[in-house]
Amino acid sequence: MSNQATKQKVLVIGAGRGGTAMLELFSEDPSIQIVGIVDSNSAAPALRIATNLGVPHFSEVATAIQACRPCLAFNLTGDDAVSNFAEKELGIENVVGGFQARFLWTLLTRLKQTNEQVTHLAHHDGLTGLPNRILFYDRLNQAIARAKRNKESVAVLFLDLDGFKKINDTLGHNIGDALLIETAKRIKKCIRESDTVARMGGDEFTAILCDVGTGNGKEIVAQKILDAIRAPYQLHEQTCSVGVSIGIALYPDSSGNAEELVKVADTAMYLAKDGGKNCYRFMRAGQS
Repeated sequence: MSNQATKQKVLVIGAGRGGTAMLELFSEDPSIQIVGIVDSNSAAPALRIATNLGVPHFSEVATAIQACRPCLAFNLTGDDAVSNFAEKELGIENVVGGFQARFLWTLLTRLKQTNEQVTHLAHHDGLTGLPNRILFYDRLNQAIARAKRNKESVAVLFLDLDGFKKINDTLGHNIGDALLIETAKRIKKCIRESDTVARMGGDEFTAILCDVGTGNGKEIVAQKILDAIRAPYQLHEQTCSVGVSIGIALYPDSSGNAEELVKVADTAMYLAKDGGKNCYRFMRAGQS
């Protein structure tokens, strides 16, 4: 028997109430086949998901049942008359409505929210809220693939704060954490929304600048970051200052590989450190 034959066919009635959660969660279950969704509102958010999944959309319950039977119907409208009609057509054992449907809708919505929270925590830094190392490399690989396809350039900036350890050791970790949070905000203000800033750990940050072209856009961004970080920090009634050393690597000039690009940018950052700190440096792969 095929997998398709063993699937439970499900009709969702009422896209406006829980339809989104049901579609997203049911579509990930190999034992469930969503055969239709019913809503008279053509602008219901769940209908966009249904379209992407190839799920038929109906504006009338009767039409949907005739097209999708036999199936299990979930009535999320809160209208008992809809459940009564569906029960007559499909049998009472094949309709979930009333309290049961509302309970299931609440459960699935909360499960969806929990999944989203877990996914966010797995891909973002807990302190600054920035993408973490995992999400950074995912976005960098996507940026490289897009740049290769469109014959564009990508810049990777590797940033390491100058003087952070002294502040963290002398003023305390609460000041150090506050400084990192403020630093993340300052860096984000220096780049476009389409670009990415990530925290790699400790006081190290990275940035992905897409489609930098042949101009001096990357240098302008690097200088903006230097100026932004250089400005004094006012944290918990404490005033302190740090600098930042920035290394820059370019795709495809420095490397065509994400890991290698980061290594080249990291090495360039150390050149900036050796060059007096609070500056930026470029480096190509294989350059000594």
